[in-house]
Amino acid sequence: MTETLNPDQPSDASVPAFGAGRRLRATEPRYMEVLDFLWEEASVLDRDDLIGWKAMLDQAIVYRMPVCVTRKRHSGESFETATMHFDEDYLSIAFRIRRFVETQAWAADPPTRARRFVTGVRVWQGATPDVFDVTSSLLLVRSADDDYRTDILTAERFDRVRFAADGTPLLRDRKIIADQSTIGTHNLAVFL
Repeated sequence: MTETLNPDQPSDASVPAFGAGRRLRATEPRYMEVLDFLWEEASVLDRDDLIGWKAMLDQAIVYRMPVCVTRKRHSGESFETATMHFDEDYLSIAFRIRRFVETQAWAADPPTRARRFVTGVRVWQGATPDVFDVTSSLLLVRSADDDYRTDILTAERFDRVRFAADGTPLLRDRKIIADQSTIGTHNLAVFL
């Protein structure tokens, strides 16, 4: 069964629609490898190991988070296609990481304490045998400084995971669709 999961497909007809391949079942080894990769990625980010996370990225990564807007039911999608919270590539991500690690980025120093819960993972065979389309639900719980309040952010993620020739999984593409139209956090100085 083919599902259309990501409404803003590239106009290039040679690029298959997201989730257009065969859906993998949870009992299949590649599904388990992708799931383990997502769990490991969440753990690396929770430990604030940004250098380790950068090593998990494909150098062709596109990392986006469109702004969510409130619209009536039949008025189109609930997110913008031109306005983004994040619209990054490998170099811009590397620059942000370098800034966080090597300088005093006020938004990330001291670093926040965060926990990422990844659930509802579904995996499809992608355009080639080494690429997989993945959807997941994310719950981010974050606290900063000595504040007793926590920030909560929920989102759906559309990922492309590519396995390198040596079998290492790499994050190739991530689109984050937040469930909130107003992000209830003092900044977005975290990777989702």
